[in-house]
Amino acid sequence: MILTFTCQCSNEVQLYAAGDRDEHGRYWLDVEDDDRLTIINGEGGSVFRCEFCKQSYRLLAT
Repeated sequence: MILTFTCQCSNEVQLYAAGDRDEHGRYWLDVEDDDRLTIINGEGGSVFRCEFCKQSYRLLAT
């Protein structure tokens, strides 16, 4: 496990390193159960949406 997403509703999803790396040596992350979390990537960052309670969290790109 690399990262854990925990929503206010207690939904918890693990993100794992897939073993593959990009050209900069960074791991690709796989979501443990993609039915419980939706990740939407955009130009300004990413949105994590809990599929249990539909709460969204925005992570700004830096």
